[in-house]
Amino acid sequence: MIYLYGLVEQPHLKLPQDLAETPGLQGPLLTCPIGPWALVYSHHDDAEILPKRRLLLAHTRVLEQMLTLGTVLPARFGLVSETFAKVESMILAKAPTITQEFARVNGCFELGIRVNYPRKPALDATLAEDPALLRERDRLSRLGPEAHFAMAEFGGKLADRLDRRRGAAQAQLLRVLVPLCRAHVLRRPEEDTEVLRAEFLIKAEDQVGFINAVDQATQSLIFAPGSEAAIQVVGPVPMYNFVRLSLALDSKEEAA
Repeated sequence: MIYLYGLVEQPHLKLPQDLAETPGLQGPLLTCPIGPWALVYSHHDDAEILPKRRLLLAHTRVLEQMLTLGTVLPARFGLVSETFAKVESMILAKAPTITQEFARVNGCFELGIRVNYPRKPALDATLAEDPALLRERDRLSRLGPEAHFAMAEFGGKLADRLDRRRGAAQAQLLRVLVPLCRAHVLRRPEEDTEVLRAEFLIKAEDQVGFINAVDQATQSLIFAPGSEAAIQVVGPVPMYNFVRLSLALDSKEEAA
């Protein structure tokens, strides 16, 4: 059995020392040419592969190290085959599609961007933009505990207003960032003050300029005046969200 990590656009690739020393799920990493590409894989016993955190991290570490080799088409976690010959035949059968995928992401990697603001300044700005909401907040605060249900209703109105402002701020950021990337994937925010949670496919040489553009565009927002946004950059990482090497393996050859 062999475990698959992905394809690299270098057919006669030799693993550099740092990648050869990166532990896989089982055993050392190996490469072998298939058509115009190199497959990175390792030997694997017939045991079931469960989506445990330790194994997922090991798979991810290999893919991230593979970025040093060139453009990578990552295989999904848990993909195995009985023999190398079966993998080779399946990859060659999908050669036109794989060629197109490499062309689409050539020279690129994935970069995750998270932009979040402190909650209180964002809420204060939301109230300041809506005098009616502000007056209602002040009126209810004078009523005491008997205004419990009214306060709950007010909280819903404030949350809706905050979400509309968050959406407008996100749209403002995307108008700047989308023209600078090859593709992007939006994610649902994890907090109501998270203005942006997205993955971007960008050229490797554009990384510094793209991050600078994120910083500059964020500074122009008025989502939470007087406060500084927390900007998190995730990556560079392989193109998990833009391409995944999908092979038509027999169900008996797939790990869970």
